[in-house]
Amino acid sequence: MGRAVGNRCGAVTLGVGIVLGVGACGGGEEPAEHAAAKPRVVERVLSQRELEHLVLPGGTKLGSGTRGVGNGTLKAVSHHATRPAACVPVLAATDGASEHAPTGSVTRMMLDQDGLVINLAAYQGQDASRVMAELRTALRTCRKFPVAGTGGVTWSGIRSTRQLGEGDQEMAFRGEVQMGSAKGDPIVPNEVHVIRVGTTIATFTSQNVTATAASPVVPRDVVHRQVTALMALSAG
Repeated sequence: MGRAVGNRCGAVTLGVGIVLGVGACGGGEEPAEHAAAKPRVVERVLSQRELEHLVLPGGTKLGSGTRGVGNGTLKAVSHHATRPAACVPVLAATDGASEHAPTGSVTRMMLDQDGLVINLAAYQGQDASRVMAELRTALRTCRKFPVAGTGGVTWSGIRSTRQLGEGDQEMAFRGEVQMGSAKGDPIVPNEVHVIRVGTTIATFTSQNVTATAASPVVPRDVVHRQVTALMALSAG
């Protein structure tokens, strides 16, 4: 996972840039202060148009957007969106969002994959890396939280799950959604994979829409095809 640049002195990855190790590696080498400076590799930020072109075909657009339904829909989620506040990154991830404002986004429900939603969000600078770091921290302690303004919808049983080994970074978790406050309201199992590819975050959310006890699974082949498309353009 992740793309590294190396030389015989080693390499150090810093956020979305890669800085080559420079300086003396042994006798007779040029002192570090005189060594030629190595440029930081800054990964490009995909445009709204590129995100719309790259998202896998076969999906229907969700949500009212700035450039049509399903395009440009994601916004920064407030730190006060739920309690405990430590669960906000998890709440945001369930909708493909974060506490950082993306520069562009697309949301699609995949018609040929029951209950699967794909979100792509592009971020400036190191925000994509921050999204992953904040989610990682949240998953250490967040187990349950209510969804504000939904009449009692609650996430519970949140726990990390098997990653697929895609992209530069990946986080994956499961949880159950109680679809109301009444005892008989359905419980919908979910699986969420959040994958960073350069400055883009791809989120895959699979639900058991029949609300049975069976656990949904995010399809590995769909994730691989989407991440491969993002990596090809991000590296270009």
